[in-house]
This record gives sequence, C-alpha cells and structure tokens, in this order.
Amino acid sequence: MADTSPHRQYRHLNMSNRFAHSKVQVLRDGRFSLHTNDHANRLQAYLEKRVKKRPLGGQVRRKTQKKDPIDYKAVLGSYEGLPRINIAIHIVGSRGDVQPFIPIAQALSKPPYSHRVRICTHPVFKDLVEENGIEFFSIGGDPANLMAYMVKNPGLMPGMESLRAGDVGKRRVEMAQIMDGAWRSCIESGNGLPEDANVVRTRKEEDMRLFIADAIIANPPSYAHVHCAEKLSIPLQLIFTMPWSPTQAFPHPLANIEPSNVDPSITNYLSYSMMELLAWQGLGDIITRFRVKTLNLDPISPLWGHLLLSRMKVPFTYLWSQELIPKPKDWGPHINIAGFSFLPLASSYQPPDDLMAFLNAGPPPVYIGFGSIVVDHPAELTRTIFGAIKRTGIRAIVSKGWGGLGEDTPPEGVFMLGNCPHDWLFQYVSCVVHHGGAGTTAIGLAMGKPTVVVPFFGDQPFWGAMVFRAGAGPEPVPYKKMTEETLAHSISLALGPEIQAAAESMGKMIVRENPGAAEAARYFSEAIDLSRMRCFLSPERVAVWRIKKSNVQLSNVAVSALMAGGHLSFEHIKLIRHIDWYVDEGAEGPSTGVLGAVSETVLNMVMNIADYCRGLSRTLHEDLEKGNKDSFEIARAKDAVHGDAMDPDTLHTIPTRIHIQPADTYPHGRLEYIAYRMASKTARKADKKKRRTWKQKQLDKQAQEFSRSNDMRSTVEHKHGKIHGVAHETRHFAGSMIGAGLKAPVAFFYNLANGCHNLPSYAFGDDTVRRRDKITGFGSGIKAATKGYGLNMYDGITGLVTQPYLGAKKGGAAGFGKGVGRAIGGLLSKTLAAQFGLLGYTLKGIEKQVGKRGSRNLKARLIAIRLRQGLLEYENASEEEKALIMDRWNKISQAQHQT
Repeated sequence: MADTSPHRQYRHLNMSNRFAHSKVQVLRDGRFSLHTNDHANRLQAYLEKRVKKRPLGGQVRRKTQKKDPIDYKAVLGSYEGLPRINIAIHIVGSRGDVQPFIPIAQALSKPPYSHRVRICTHPVFKDLVEENGIEFFSIGGDPANLMAYMVKNPGLMPGMESLRAGDVGKRRVEMAQIMDGAWRSCIESGNGLPEDANVVRTRKEEDMRLFIADAIIANPPSYAHVHCAEKLSIPLQLIFTMPWSPTQAFPHPLANIEPSNVDPSITNYLSYSMMELLAWQGLGDIITRFRVKTLNLDPISPLWGHLLLSRMKVPFTYLWSQELIPKPKDWGPHINIAGFSFLPLASSYQPPDDLMAFLNAGPPPVYIGFGSIVVDHPAELTRTIFGAIKRTGIRAIVSKGWGGLGEDTPPEGVFMLGNCPHDWLFQYVSCVVHHGGAGTTAIGLAMGKPTVVVPFFGDQPFWGAMVFRAGAGPEPVPYKKMTEETLAHSISLALGPEIQAAAESMGKMIVRENPGAAEAARYFSEAIDLSRMRCFLSPERVAVWRIKKSNVQLSNVAVSALMAGGHLSFEHIKLIRHIDWYVDEGAEGPSTGVLGAVSETVLNMVMNIADYCRGLSRTLHEDLEKGNKDSFEIARAKDAVHGDAMDPDTLHTIPTRIHIQPADTYPHGRLEYIAYRMASKTARKADKKKRRTWKQKQLDKQAQEFSRSNDMRSTVEHKHGKIHGVAHETRHFAGSMIGAGLKAPVAFFYNLANGCHNLPSYAFGDDTVRRRDKITGFGSGIKAATKGYGLNMYDGITGLVTQPYLGAKKGGAAGFGKGVGRAIGGLLSKTLAAQFGLLGYTLKGIEKQVGKRGSRNLKARLIAIRLRQGLLEYENASEEEKALIMDRWNKISQAQHQT
C-alpha cells in the first residue's frame, strides 16, 4: 500500500545540483537513509571547496582592537590569573544527557577557574543538579513526555496516531518554550520556576541573585545556544556525547548510508548536513520566531541556517575516549575530544541485602538492562531475555527499567534489579547487555566489561558499531531482529577470551586518560580565551563595559569607581561585545537567496496571522481580572518592599559625577530610567537652562514607561475590556502586516546580493572573496554597500588577470583553464553583487536602524542588570582594589595624552 499519510512529504528529501543527486528517507528506527549518486569526483571537489577549504569564521573580535594606538599591556604590565565569569549550560535531553555535564560544571566552579556555573535544563532534574552543588535554572520541557513520544514515534517523522492526537503540535510548543527558557536562563535571576518568581524579596536580596551569562556551554539539541550567544555577544562552546561535526571518517550517528558509486567518505560528510537540514525543516519556523520575537534578531533561512555551526567553526568538545573513536583527521583545531565524563555515584550507594547475597552466591553475573526504553510488549521481551539466559547457562542481573521487565517469575540464577548506579554495579558483573546509550556504553567500557549492544533507535546503532569496531563487543543485533538465539549467541561471543581481552585492554587505556570533565573545562577555557575578557584596570574581573571610541574594557567595579571619581559618566560607556558572531553570511548563490527571501516573507506573514489569532483568543476567552489578581498582589508587595517611585520631574537629569551608593537605596525606577537612556543613546548630562525638545520629552516618556514596567511585567494589557482588546490586537496586526510588506523588497535585494557575493566562493572555489561587513544600522549599511561595490568591481576586473595566473601557478595548463573559468564566473557574479549590494545593503541598513527602537527595552533591561551588579560589586570591593583601579586609570590617561 502506498504511503499517503499527510507527513509523507517530510519523510523524503531530495537535493540535486550539478554535482550529484542526494535522496534522504527517514526510517522508522529514528535514523535516515542517505543515497547519493552521479558524479562522485565532482561532488568531492565541490564539498572541499564548500567547507573544508573555507577560512575559520564565525567569531570576530571587536574592530576597535585594531584601531586603538595605545599598547595597554605595556602601560599596565602583565597580570596573572583569569577573571571569574558567569556560565550558562544549556542541556536538552534525558538524564543520560544531563549527567555528564554535572562533573564539568563542578570542575569549572572550583579552583583554578572558580566560575559561577548554572545548569539550565528541564525542571525534573532540579534535585539531581542541586544535590551535586550546582546552581539550577529551569528551561521547561518534560523529558518523560519526550521519551514517550520517541518510543511512540521512533522515526524522525511522526506517525498518523500522533498527528491525530496533536502530539506534534505539543512537542513544537514545548520546544518553543524550551528556547525561551534558554534565553531567560542567560539573563534572569532565580531558578526559573513559577514558585520562585512569586517570592517577595528585598531589593538587596534580588540584587544578590542577579545573573547575566558571560559564556554559554550547550549540547547541540538545545538549539537556542548560538542565537543567545549572538544576542549577548559572548563565547559559545558546544559539548556533546555523540558526533555532530561533519567528517569523512564516519557517518552521522542517525544516518544509514546506502551503497552508491560515491566514495563512502563523501556520503559520510554529507550525512551531517542532511541531518541538520531535516532538523531545520521541522524547527526552522520556531527558530525564526525565537530570533525575531524574543531576541530582536534577523531571521535565518533554513536553506543556509542548517550550515550555521559548521560555517562558523563553533568550538566543539566531545565526551568520549579517543581509544574508542580517535579524532578524525579532517576535524580542525576548534574540535576536541576530552574523554568520558562520569558522575561518581557509587560512593553514596547502599546496596540492598538481597542484591549483595546474589552477587556473593556465585560467579559474576551478566547485566542485562535497557534503561529508559519502553516497549509495546514487555512480557515478550522478558521471555526472550529469560530464554537467552537459559540457553547460555549464565547467572544474570536484569534491570526492570522503564519498560516494566520481569513481571513473570524469573528463573533460577536471575535477579530482577531496580534503580542502581552503573559505576557501582558494573564492578561485579562479567558482561553488560544494553540498548547502546552513550552513557551506559561509556561506563561499561571504562570498567573494562565486554559489551553487547541491542540498539532500538536513534544513535544507538552507531555506538554498537563503534564497540564492535573496537573489538570490545560482538556485532550489534537490532531489537526488532533479536531472538533468544541471537541474544544468547551475542552473550556467548562477548564472554569469549578475545572480546574479554579487548574490553579489559580498552578499560585500562580509558582509566589512564585524563578525566573527561577536567579536559572539557580546560578546552573551554582555551577556546573562549579568558585573558581577552579581562578588565584593563581590575584584571581578576570580567570586562562588562567599553569606553566608546576606544579599546578600554572595564569591569562593573572599575566603572563604578571611575564614575565615583568623576572620570566617567553614563554617556561615555556601552556594553562590551566580546565576540561578534558572523551569523548572517547569507545564501550560497542567487537562486537560494531569492528562494530564502520569498520563504522569509511568507513565514513572516504566517507568524503575524498566528499571533493575531492567538491574541484574539486570549482577549476573548481569558478572565483577565482573575488571571492577573495574583500578579498585582505580588507587584504591590514588591513595591512596598522596594520603596517609593522617584519624582518624574527629576528623571531627565543624568549627572556627570555619580554619587555611588548601594543599588537598593536608589529611588525605584531610577536605574531603569538611566538604562533606557543609555540604550537609546541619549544618556547625556541635562542642561537645565536649555529647553528640552519634543523628541527629548518623548524619550523621557518612553524611559519612564520602561522604568515603571520593568518590575511589573504582568500588568493587565487590555484593561478597558474585550472590545478595546480586539481593537488593540487588530491595530497591531495591521501594523505588522504592513511591516512585513515593507520588509519584502529588503529581504529580496539583500539575500540576492549575498547570494551573488558568496557564489564564487562556493561554486568556483574562489578564495579571494572578501567577507562582507556586518550591518548594524544605516551608517554601516551605507558603508557595506559602497565598500562592497568598490571591492567587488575591483576583484571582478582584476580577477581576469589574477585568477588564470594563480591557476596556472598551481595546476599548469589545466589550472590556467580553471582560472579562466573562475575569472569569467567571478566577473559576472561580483558585478551583480556590486549592483544589488548598493540597494540591498542600504535597505538593510535602514531596516536595522528602524528596528533599533524595537530592541531598546531588551537592551535597557540588560544595561539595568549590569548597573545593579556594578553597584553591588563596588559596595563589596576593598578600598585597596578601588585605589589600584584609580592608579591604573591615571597611567592610561597619561598614555592617552602622550599619543
């Protein structure tokens, strides 16, 4: 019977270009089948041009570092030690995904690092995180629901039953909530749970809990990581337990490569892009909404968004032993393998008496367990396990797990086990049989135990294959093909002398390696380069601010000290951008750019319609008074604790010399008002003799509204009733649709210009293509347009001479011919890029400039948090440190005068 399900279109993905045709089909075991054919050699050359030979990208340090004429290191001398920073660790997944990050967080929070580390994951893991001494923040989501969904739909695409039950929509809503929670974990205090937000605290207590991430660590499935890092301009490190970076050494763990005439190394490499594309196909609109609505960032098309991590060379650390999977040769220096990260649980475990009696009653048993895997027919699986045990004549410990195994009476020599730490239990067993989860595989190999993998779905076949390749276990037999005979045969092979010797040898080599958590912490510190994040005046603190038009980066304490001394005012400083992530490189070619622009416009309009429908439903059906009663009571209580609001008549006055005092003694709303003025770039000293303009009065009004609403975000939005609410939603919808229409030509010309600009690099292997300047406003848009026009025209014309010459120099006559082709293609594409760039980049600059007003509140909120942190840190700083800051400032001032 033909597959006529409505999601059939998502089970197949076909990609064709002039090099090859690739067909991707999602399988029901959670993996995908990849078949590639046609011109293998041309495909290999294309991939090498496309990714392998591209220069390191993604992270761009501030331009001012190149312009400042003062050598501050020579002026201030060399300092020892590194700053203490705030780290947010984003984790989405099961307990097995969360557990390896806990030892890493512990290592980073202790000397020599002593960072403040916060693990941000699902609320069900709160106790696990906190009982190990790590700060916790809830990003929402329920891994139990996710596991149930995966068991029900083991493939990447859902079944008809899930579609009818609305499971897909629920999981998408949950993923959107997780992304929003990940962003909140970067900027909010507390633990992210509702009950914590409702606790009334003094302003002093609230200030003590303030948090803004200075760096992010994440596992790739959390997906919000790179977007949060881009918004905050902070370092990002990805850490995972399975391969996620493209390589020719082995395929993506979820890929099943079909035989073809293409070199296997090429299809291996291609499988990673296909996996990312499938993920973006399902989550692209959620990511776009998150970027646009929550972070006020530009949308990213899935057509090039799926290449984001590999394009930008985001630092990766993998948690497995190189004895099991050596680092592939085509992985760059930004990718490291740290080793297995184990959370020791054996020391605190007290085994029950019956378990100890069973272990002492005979030879070491075989462990059989499938963890959190849930099967449709547990009784049948139990009979299969018991039958294999009888065939081999062994003693066995069978874990009940989530699947409810062992309801039948177990035969003699079998012990049914509940929850038990693997690092304790595996000391006493002769062999381990499990589903192939990364964590269980790791601890079994580290203990030197022969391993039998019975994969169910996902990455489990990959780990089974790696164990088999290492000789530490037999070839894995999938669960659906497992019988009494196959399981008994696999166990017998695993207990043989060859596999036992190989497993013991691997266990000894793993034990000799440095602990994976410590290595991961070291790689993280090296990747983010903490020495470049230090404050110039107080190097043991992280720089938070930068003096405008200079390279002087300062900590909160340094800024407070200089303001107290009258050397700085709010108009002189801005939030520092430690790293500018070059996210929007754009399309690979003009056709992709046009398609991306069309899809962006359509998606923008669809999101506006969806928002309008949700807004109407909320307005018409919610009991607003009841829904906001508690929030008003909480806000009123907080107001009573925080004190009275300040006099509106004095709000517009921002003094040059600041009297530094504890943050909790400032009038309510004062710091928020200053933050808004800084965000809108109007934080200048007020001239009382000069009459304020209408624009200044409007800014004052906006700043006052922000200062009042910053701590009372849950006020009634439609306080005039449902009719007023419907009118408000309709007015907002009309404005958003007009905005979407105005953005359509911007997206078209901007993406078309990017596509023409990038085409020579991707299609012809032209390594002379220059990186386009980042557009942040009208001025930078004009600069990018004019500069791009001149350089593209210059490179296109001069390429007629330089490209054939370079080609002949590298490849003789054949290289000369290729150079002529690159020159002609480059002249055409670069000329078009110059022409379209004039309009496209200018329009983009205008759009960015207009959009800055919409991001003021978020920027002001970040500034307000930093101001409060600064006052608190200054209050707690020693007089000796304050004096040292002033002394170093005087040295910098003298150096500036001399230049």
